[in-house]
Amino acid sequence: METMKKFRKTGLIAAGIICVTIVLLEVFLPGLLETSMGEPVFPVDHLFVDTTYLLKTDETNESVNVTCDIYLTNIWEKESGDIKAIVYVIETENNFAEYKNKVETGRIKANSTAEIEIPLVLSNNTYKVDVLLFENDKLVIKGELRISAYPRYSWEEIKHGSVSKQSWDIKNVYSEFSRMR
Repeated sequence: METMKKFRKTGLIAAGIICVTIVLLEVFLPGLLETSMGEPVFPVDHLFVDTTYLLKTDETNESVNVTCDIYLTNIWEKESGDIKAIVYVIETENNFAEYKNKVETGRIKANSTAEIEIPLVLSNNTYKVDVLLFENDKLVIKGELRISAYPRYSWEEIKHGSVSKQSWDIKNVYSEFSRMR
């Protein structure tokens, strides 16, 4: 009988401790998900790249202007931080960046997708395009695209030596994005 009373008392104490712990977690857990500056700490996997597209916007005989559209989705139930993309366009022959482009997108609403438009200027070559996506100045996603840009000639223009306006073939050969930890 004495043992049963001890078990009941121990059970009541354990249940009380569990209840107090749950209440404390509900009160203080939201505060644990914020930095000392009061900004939320975002989950690692709340942003991801759905897909990318290349859109030819203008072409001359020397180069072609392309917009790289990246669709970035925020699957979190809260608005994202400030999103910024930095892109390096690298010639694959010499592995040297020709130029860098920076696009600031702002915040992405909860459970929605934003389109990031990055203008590129390409000439007769193949390129590696490194895409760095930042949230509140922290690198969260790194991607790579392989793009080829080659002029297209018709046999009649070559035969007569009358290439008036050159057209371009653009191919997105490869793309891959990975989350940074």
